[in-house]
Amino acid sequence: MRLDVFRDKQYLGGYNIGTTSEVRIGRGIKNQIILPDSEVSRKHARLVRHGAGYMLIDESRNGTMMNGKKVNNVRLESGDEFQIGSFKIKLDDDVDDWDQPTEESRVLDKESFQGIVGTSPAIRNLFEFIKRVSASDGTVLINGETGTGKELVARAVHALGVRAKGHFVAINCSAISPDLVESELFGHEKGSFTGAVKSRKGAFEQANGGTLFLDEIGDLSLDLQPKLLRVLEEGVIRRVGSQIENEVDVRVVAATHRDLKEEVDNGNFRADLLYRLFVLPLFVPPLRERKEDIELLTRHFMGSRGELVPEAQQYLVDHPWPGNVRELKNVLERACIMKVDGSIEPGDLIFLDEEGTKPEFSDDHSLEDLEKMYYSRALEKSDGSIRAAAKSLGIPKSTFFDRLKKYGLTKGDGD
Repeated sequence: MRLDVFRDKQYLGGYNIGTTSEVRIGRGIKNQIILPDSEVSRKHARLVRHGAGYMLIDESRNGTMMNGKKVNNVRLESGDEFQIGSFKIKLDDDVDDWDQPTEESRVLDKESFQGIVGTSPAIRNLFEFIKRVSASDGTVLINGETGTGKELVARAVHALGVRAKGHFVAINCSAISPDLVESELFGHEKGSFTGAVKSRKGAFEQANGGTLFLDEIGDLSLDLQPKLLRVLEEGVIRRVGSQIENEVDVRVVAATHRDLKEEVDNGNFRADLLYRLFVLPLFVPPLRERKEDIELLTRHFMGSRGELVPEAQQYLVDHPWPGNVRELKNVLERACIMKVDGSIEPGDLIFLDEEGTKPEFSDDHSLEDLEKMYYSRALEKSDGSIRAAAKSLGIPKSTFFDRLKKYGLTKGDGD
């Protein structure tokens, strides 16, 4: 037996009841079925096992509708439907077709899914898990090596879920100064610390009604972990410098390249927080386990900017890819910028060696020559625009400007 959830005639997913004696439905994060809608109460209704059937018990202010009428306590049979807010829920005893044929499932026959490119068995398996996870509103923990595309997976979970119309807010826990992480997450009041010239909403408030992506959650400091745990369990936050608690309705999707179980054993991560995050786990496979996708990814990143000779394509397949898809993208970007004309050959593909300290290349240029050509040609292809050139390389404008000064380049040095 399961509950199927629909909104605007769109199937959102199913909840397998199994042997569960009670299913809680509402807007609050402690419910098994979470319906993010202002018309839905935090604790809206319960489905309670009653003999061989189920009783639907309404506990809301706005009511639960069935056959156009409000109901309080009603016995449900397979095939019965009821309405909560803008959601329609159906009790169904057929668990074999849990995944209804939706546009999202049909897209698996194509070469990409929600911006994630690939057709290999490993990546198709990930696509299937993303669909299942998206049908729920529980906390998601994405594991994967650096450069595998964990944020793309998080965005897919958001886009396919019931919160798709809400905000998607991304925070990298390792890229923020430890002194500012609490303010970034929970916000702060004016004057709460030096530099706090005005009150500011944190990521949780910004993502209210939507999804908050916490990248590199394994780098979150131990003193902030209990505060995050409290938000996950109670749905309330307190800004830095405030005594007032504010309710937030946010789905948290966290990601890490670390082994959090090992981090717990080493005393670097709280076990209770790990258990709270480990509700709906997803694993993003490394590129070396999906090498069938390299040719497809190459075409995706190259676009119309050039092509590889067969030997260069095989060279890519033979590489161990410690940097995963991000490394592949950078290698191809570098080759496109530095290759003036003709197809890209193996010698045009520059990698870091196994220690990650020096590049391998087959021509007579020094590393400094290669870097100078790299930034010069990026500037040339951007018609002298520093902003556009920096964006094409995926680096900050200030970093690109520093490289220009380092090599004595100016806007007119793109030749």
